[in-house]
Amino acid sequence: MGDLQPWRGRLDCLEGRFEAFKTAPLHEPDRKVRNSRFQRLLEDICTVVREAELSDVPRLKQVVEGAQELIAACLKYAYSDLGGFKTINTFAHSDDEPWIDDIMENAGSDIVDEFMRLYTKTLKAGSPPPQLPAFTQVRPWTRSPRPHPLSSRLSRFRPDIVPTATPATPRARLVAEARTQLTTDLIPITYAMVIPHGGSILALASGGGFKGRDPVLQYYLLGNQSDKSLEGVGLDPGLSSVPRFIAADEDRKLVHLANDDRIKSFPFAPGDNDQIPKRLPNVHSMASGRAYDGPISPLQNGRFARAGKGQAAVWDLSALETNQEHAGTSTSGSEPHSVVAFADDPSYAPATWHLHSPTGHLLCGERATRSGGYGCIALDVEHGGHRAARFLGHGSDVVRITTSPGDPNLFATAASDGYARLFDVRRPLPLLTVETSIQHEGCCDVVLVHPDGIPTLFTGGDRTQQIKMWDIREQECVYELSTGNNAVSGMAWDDANCALFVATECRFVNNFGERTGYRQARIPTWATWTSVEKDYKAYKAAPPHPDVYVNGRRVSVAHEIPTSVDDEDERGYYDMDDEFEEVEKDEIDTAYSADMRWPEKCFHKENYFGYAYDAGEHVLFRWHFKEEPDITQLPASTTNDEW
Repeated sequence: MGDLQPWRGRLDCLEGRFEAFKTAPLHEPDRKVRNSRFQRLLEDICTVVREAELSDVPRLKQVVEGAQELIAACLKYAYSDLGGFKTINTFAHSDDEPWIDDIMENAGSDIVDEFMRLYTKTLKAGSPPPQLPAFTQVRPWTRSPRPHPLSSRLSRFRPDIVPTATPATPRARLVAEARTQLTTDLIPITYAMVIPHGGSILALASGGGFKGRDPVLQYYLLGNQSDKSLEGVGLDPGLSSVPRFIAADEDRKLVHLANDDRIKSFPFAPGDNDQIPKRLPNVHSMASGRAYDGPISPLQNGRFARAGKGQAAVWDLSALETNQEHAGTSTSGSEPHSVVAFADDPSYAPATWHLHSPTGHLLCGERATRSGGYGCIALDVEHGGHRAARFLGHGSDVVRITTSPGDPNLFATAASDGYARLFDVRRPLPLLTVETSIQHEGCCDVVLVHPDGIPTLFTGGDRTQQIKMWDIREQECVYELSTGNNAVSGMAWDDANCALFVATECRFVNNFGERTGYRQARIPTWATWTSVEKDYKAYKAAPPHPDVYVNGRRVSVAHEIPTSVDDEDERGYYDMDDEFEEVEKDEIDTAYSADMRWPEKCFHKENYFGYAYDAGEHVLFRWHFKEEPDITQLPASTTNDEW
């Protein structure tokens, strides 16, 4: 006990500070001072854990649990009426475990347009528009860097960034330069998606029909897809309501789909003719009941689990009755073969979990509305349901957890507080905290990948309608990808084909499938498909340009090449210029724009990317990173004919 006393004493002192904070008046003269005091309290709690870990405390887990109890109490108070907090900033970072953000954050065209409308029509009617601060003025795409002529026109690169990728890491370089060929497909509203490690299938838990109420299993056999199109299958899985959870088991070639009280399994193994059936049959039905309505996951040793509150239902797949049902049929299903109680916390209810294959543990995330907290733990379901580890630092619901075969110790989380966090399973605090947006929106999803061993994150935005690519080693956002003004609902990585799949939802379509809130588009001449084709043909007709490298890193052929790069200035060769220049007026292609439509309230204007694209539907994107992508393969934007 003696080795824990100093650390418990420090946590007790911090608890005293918290109690004193609660008794202070809610409406202090300076609200920022009050918020800063609370923020520092959370940071100091994490500092105790960090220093205990550095001191190699034998019973570090007890220190971590004490810190978690205090953090949970602080957050519960913060989000209550008495606390008055709407959001909590990151508090688990340090100089060695940094917090990073996007250097090119902007307010969004919808917010700026609404302010200008309010100012000129209400606040100061008839007056000229005011001069807005720099962060609200976004340069057109033509003023942004482009590291390669085959970088997608639907990418937007950050200035001042030099990615980690080198000639020795060709796949990572393709990803870093956004040399990607885009293919799309229309999909139902998607709630979850998965590609198992091994990459045979992409499966989506979806809802179709009126208001998206009809359950749908949408899937794509990845070995059967072409570069030019995506061929998917949507079938009725025989569930009574829309599925919210999906899991896939590459070893047993099974996709598992779950609604609130039932789980169905569909095999995607080749049959007697060595072909995977185009329409997958249902082979297992499991009755989980409302007591087990949480996330699902295959376990090791041929078992399968579904979370409930304080316990998990477990089935032995080899002992299940084989139904061989066809799509659309429904059965009562098999009851669980066993139940595993969560030994350390009978009230814990995972909202999301992910199997960490090297350990067999389930990495779990919590949601306050489900179990009252925001905890993230490693759960050992195979050995009595004990908590194997706890991970601190989340200030709100954990919505996604992802791992990568490229590093068995790393995992990433996406949370509704707007941050993605990178953890090591052996440590309680995040190695890196990524602020994915300044818009007070949650991080919808995160994908951790290791092309050529280079750790890379993709994060998805909801209101910001974009995918961002982060270079972990450089600790920078390198670029963003367009989603056609759609919100991201899920992402998955196809490692075999070096492709990112993104499911998106169009918020400008009502329950009847009708588009609402559109205006005539104002598309610059350089953002039309004809312009993209012209540039591509010019590139193909030109003599080959040798790649040029400075200090082992590729320099864009589109910009001036520096003669030398100092260590302190190494990030500079993507920089366009240092001083903010007034946004230039784009020449609008009036003939092209006449037939095009654009949402009135979306995050990006028509000149933000190199091709003006609005999806106007729920769309699945496949970004296929390759040496020679066809960058003219772009989806059609919303037109007047579809109005």
